[in-house]
Amino acid sequence: MSDTPEALIADIRDLIEAARTAELTDVELAPIRAAVQAATDDLRPHFVDDVRMQAVLDFSHLISDMPDEEGRIDRLREKGPAWFFAYSPYCGALNPVSPPIEVELHDADDGIEVRGHCVFRDQFNGPPASVHGGVIAAVIDDILGTVCVVNDVGGFTGTLTIRYRRPTPLQKRIDIRAWVSGREGRKTFAAATFHHDGELLAEGDGIFIAGSMEPRV
Repeated sequence: MSDTPEALIADIRDLIEAARTAELTDVELAPIRAAVQAATDDLRPHFVDDVRMQAVLDFSHLISDMPDEEGRIDRLREKGPAWFFAYSPYCGALNPVSPPIEVELHDADDGIEVRGHCVFRDQFNGPPASVHGGVIAAVIDDILGTVCVVNDVGGFTGTLTIRYRRPTPLQKRIDIRAWVSGREGRKTFAAATFHHDGELLAEGDGIFIAGSMEPRV
């Protein structure tokens, strides 16, 4: 058995899915709750009290490791978004609420594309056998933000437009692609698509506004 943080988080994802799909009415819940609470108590002493980020638990650690913006971008490109955004709610291997999305960077004529895939499990259910539309929008927002960052045009979401073409199925591989489509002053325009077996499921466009990335505390 692998005793790594990623393995623990994967186990917690399994627990979340099991709790989402189990009929709990006739289950003896007391010993299960006791086990879950015991695990929570074991983790509480390791709490890190700092600004929450997708990259690290400790903001000062990010600054010390990558003291300038160019260094952070270079390292992100070298290691990949899934490593850099380890705590992202969508591609983060260390976030138990993420699917997670496996992400790769690909050189394109006009920049870097982000391509990835994931399987949405039952806890992301919205319509019957399909992913909740709000989850789709959030994933597209996250992946658009990622493609902006890897192209060194990071910013905050200004507007987000989602077009749902087909229901996105649960428990199936979903292919995701994102790219920067243009720039205008402080604005960056980015686009993304969801496909399954070559069929377009959803697409989105976002406008991202450049600004300070310093945390507000």
